[in-house]
Amino acid sequence: MDEDQDIEMEKEYLYHGSPRKLNILIPHQAVDTGFEEGCRYAVYATSNKNMAICFALGCIEESEEAERIMLPEYGDKMVFRNCHPDYGAKGYLYLLDKEKFTHAMGTQWVCYEEIVPEQVIEIEVDDYLDLCILQ
Repeated sequence: MDEDQDIEMEKEYLYHGSPRKLNILIPHQAVDTGFEEGCRYAVYATSNKNMAICFALGCIEESEEAERIMLPEYGDKMVFRNCHPDYGAKGYLYLLDKEKFTHAMGTQWVCYEEIVPEQVIEIEVDDYLDLCILQ
């Protein structure tokens, strides 16, 4: 094994989930109703794979009051209110180089620049419905 392979094996990744397949992730304004740290203009990622998968499941709105939210009391599950996952669709899990991110809070990390994913994993939304709570 050469030195480059050793370095690659030691690389740590963060996860980002999206219902859209993208070649590059671009910072956007995030909105978090509970924490200021969750309201940055950045690319967000998480060290929690299930949390990222929840965001990859999409959100089909049933009314103007539709929202997706993750609450500590539900663990690694996404609560869907007045909406539901995009049944039958695909979602995308992005692996991102952790060294390009700054810790925000908890399992959340931020990158203030565009970032190219190291890997994109396609998932079937219906395979992860156990991570959803419909209200």
